[in-house]
Parts: sequence; structure tokens; C-alpha cells
Amino acid sequence: MSKTDINRANQHQQVAREDLVMFINACLSCTGQREFYGDGYGQRVSIDFLHDYILGNYRLLYTRTLAAGINHFNQAQIILKLLATRKHTPPEHRQEEGALIAAALTALPPQRGWEVLQQLRKRSINNRRSRAIARDYLQQKRDINFDAVKYRSKFRAIASHAHLTLPGELGNFLFGKWKQQVYQTELFETFRQAHYSAQAVYQLPFTVAEGLAAKHGIKREVFLSRIQEQMTLNEKLRLQSSANRTEVEIDINLGRLPLTRLALYILSLPLEARKQQWDILNQALEKSAAFTLRKSPLKLGRVAAVLDPTFRTST
Repeated sequence: MSKTDINRANQHQQVAREDLVMFINACLSCTGQREFYGDGYGQRVSIDFLHDYILGNYRLLYTRTLAAGINHFNQAQIILKLLATRKHTPPEHRQEEGALIAAALTALPPQRGWEVLQQLRKRSINNRRSRAIARDYLQQKRDINFDAVKYRSKFRAIASHAHLTLPGELGNFLFGKWKQQVYQTELFETFRQAHYSAQAVYQLPFTVAEGLAAKHGIKREVFLSRIQEQMTLNEKLRLQSSANRTEVEIDINLGRLPLTRLALYILSLPLEARKQQWDILNQALEKSAAFTLRKSPLKLGRVAAVLDPTFRTST
């Protein structure tokens, strides 16, 4: 190889490194949502162009980015784009690509994982790999009956799109239009009864019960006060502001909150509420910080807090 060829190869590698670093940085920060300097649409257009560029020029590196710790939004985009372009995958990379897609999809939060599969249907992506990915995703679910109730419409659409064979009572529950009068699966039966009985609503997961409560005409404050045992910690946090408007007290175990979530929750409280609950909030912060430190291998020396009072941090 001549010196010129070596220089060209080195330049090509340098460009590839710079492109990949730029892409990973974008995938760590871009969420496709509105931010301080621009709207969500502009951000999505920009990141979509970058995804297509890296996919078209460095497919293997693009795939391996799934294992680089990027955010959920960009993981979902990579999964969709890889599945949509399956025919361009070199034979020697198919096994690795499939394994990374499956692992990344499984690791996504449930609502994002179901949305990825829903997007396969909306984008008419229905090749052999996409059907296998959908099938494996459902099979690895620890409580598939719970997901069938909570994500019923998405589950039904995905099962139909991927031509999936459903075990047990799942098929009748999703497609039977209540032809089955009684279900042996307890959660399915509770869901069926909740369409006719307001009392059964309170035995369902909160996000499912919420829609049925409106159907039965249950007042919001009554519903929130009685459904709390079925609510997850994140759901309680999300409803805290609306609960304040309805004057319903949401019972939140602050000791279970991760440090960042706890700090955000405290900052969301009115200043007067923070003053009144100072001892409780301070103890919760100390407990959460100590727990976080025990999980970290770091040994902290002097620590400084950097506080930014500018307008940007207030939005």
C-alpha cells in the first residue's frame, strides 16, 4: 500500500471517529422534545437526518450505539430504522444486530417498548425479523396478563400485525368482544366486571381504572382517594399537582424515591409547603443521598454545589 493510500485510510478512519462521536453526543442529549432554544419538530428533523446519515455510512457502528448508554428516545429510533432496513444488513452482522435490537427493546421502559412495536405497525414494517422481535418481546414479559390489560389496544394491534399466536385466554380477551362470559384469569375477569361494576374499578391498575372511572361517572376526588393502593410511585408523583387542585392527599413514601426524583419532587412543591415539611424533606434527602453513595464505588472528598439561577434552568 502506497503512502497516499495509507493517508487516505487514516483520514477515512478519522472522519468515521468524528462522525460517531458527534452521533453519540447527539443521542445522549437529544430527546425530540421542545427545549429552550428550539421546538420539538426542528429537533426531530435534525436528529432524524443524523440517524439516516450514520445508518447509511456506518451501519455496524450505528447498531452498536444501542449498547453505548444513549437515551431511550434514540434507542427507539435506532431499533425502528434497523428493522425497517433489514435487507441491507450484511449476513455476517445479522446475529449481532438482532441480539442488540432485542436486548435494547427489552431494556426500554414498558410504555416505550410497546410504542416501538406500535410504530412498526404504523410504518408498515412487517418483515420476518420484526415479527420475531415482537414475538420474543411478548414472551419475555413476566406478567403478560397485566400488560394485556394495561396496554390492551396496543397489544391487540401488535398481535394482529405480527400474526402472533396467543396462549391461554389472551386471544379471547383481546379479540373476543366479551363473548366469553367468565374468565379464569383473575385480572381479565376483574377488567370485564369493571365495565359493569364501579366497585371492581378499584381492583384494576390505575391507568386502566382511570378511564373506566370516567365511564361510571365517579368523581375525580373520590376516585383518587380510593385508588391509591393500585398506584405506582411514579403515578403518585405525576398526579401530585392535580391532586392538590382536587384537595386529595396523595400518600407518597419519600424514602423510596431516588435522589434526583426526590429533589425534583421537592422543588415542585410550593415554598410554603417546603418550609412546613422541612424536617421530613431534609431527612428524606439525607437518606436518599446516603443510599445513592452506598451504591456508588466513588469515595467523595470535598463536594461543591453549583447553582444556576438563570432563566434557562427555570423552564
